[in-house]
Amino acid sequence: MKQVDIINDLIKPTEKQREFLQTLLTHTYTLYGGAAGGGKSYVLRWSLIYLLAKWYAETGIKGIRVGLFCEDYPALKDRHLSKILYEFPDWLGTYKGSDHEFVLCKQYGSGVISFRNLDDPSKYLSSEFAAIAIDELTLNDQGVFDFLRMRLRWPGIDEPKFLAATNPGGKGHGWVRMLWIDRQFPKELEPHQDKFAFVQAKAVDNPYLPPSYIDGMQTLPEHLRRAYADGSWDVFAGQVFTEWSRDKHVITPFSLPLSWTKIRAMDWGFSKPYCILWGAIDQDGTVWIYRELYGSNGINIGSQETAQEVAKKIVNLETGEAIAYGVADPACWQKTQSGVNQLYSIYDHFRSNGVDWQRADNDRIAGKNEIHTRLRDGKIKAFSTCANLIRTLPTLVYDERLTKLEDVNTDQEDHPYDCLRYLLMSRRPKLPGPIKVVTKHNPFRRG
Repeated sequence: MKQVDIINDLIKPTEKQREFLQTLLTHTYTLYGGAAGGGKSYVLRWSLIYLLAKWYAETGIKGIRVGLFCEDYPALKDRHLSKILYEFPDWLGTYKGSDHEFVLCKQYGSGVISFRNLDDPSKYLSSEFAAIAIDELTLNDQGVFDFLRMRLRWPGIDEPKFLAATNPGGKGHGWVRMLWIDRQFPKELEPHQDKFAFVQAKAVDNPYLPPSYIDGMQTLPEHLRRAYADGSWDVFAGQVFTEWSRDKHVITPFSLPLSWTKIRAMDWGFSKPYCILWGAIDQDGTVWIYRELYGSNGINIGSQETAQEVAKKIVNLETGEAIAYGVADPACWQKTQSGVNQLYSIYDHFRSNGVDWQRADNDRIAGKNEIHTRLRDGKIKAFSTCANLIRTLPTLVYDERLTKLEDVNTDQEDHPYDCLRYLLMSRRPKLPGPIKVVTKHNPFRRG
């Protein structure tokens, strides 16, 4: 068999795909795409072929295994399995349909691409991969990324690779944007931030697409065009708050006038992160979100001790401030056992530590609509220091369940959103109730 240049003779990449192939060699976590039509799925599967052949040529290790993951098997079939039957030449290797695996020929080391789904990532607990590729990464929670990167290891391969491709949107939009686009890293990843790279590709970067495809994308509604044609991470299909604009709604902090009314709101997470927002209302009714307090992921904050600690933080932050009132999730008034024959609520714990709350209006649809209206009218401004609100609000997507199509998907990181709607609903004008007509008895009327 003659020697074949895999990149130039087989892959024949576009310039952006070639950039991706070069970038993944120098980085551990490489993301490709950001818009439709950039050839994302194609370059993912061929990248794995390239890595398997390269590693075998460099190390002589046979049977190296890599994994290509989609959210389910129908997606694997549509994006990959149906393509490799005519993309991969017969001499390159063999596809084993029963195992959903492609095995390279001996000349390239008999490496294996395992095509797998992500309906339950825990089933890969004992698996090892020299490289992992995920197609449409934003369809997954960050927990999937964190779990799978623990499976990145193979004897003799010193630098395993994590590859991904995606469009903006989906329930994982926020965390993907945070790491690869905004480059905001949690403490555990800060030492590794130089290992992350993003290669953006748009439809116009793919010379194999017909002009009609690109022209058609320009006719899409504005928010879809910005997402799929321009690759904007500020707007995407399924986004709830399309009115959001960082330029319009995020401002540099300043000293608030004393005449503005200050209030706060809390969404208590129990076993999830909590969020507290402070807002100041000016004479025109604009709400300026000027402070946030956000709980840490993975920490149970529903205990009495932690409630006391949060209350102390609030008291310290509000020193010298006049707070008109605070509203909190009505679930905070639920009584639970605390001590011998004593029932306490989260509200009780806060009140005993100097922080009082009122029950928030928890009308979910009305609260969502209140945010829509105020964003559209420019009546919400957030200080740039309120990082979690700014990070999560524009990433929320709609619930796909038929019974909740108008609501936000609650499987996302929605605590700042809940907190914001509590706060805004407390400033919602009270509508007058029905007029009661009282008819007095007329002694002179017959009947």
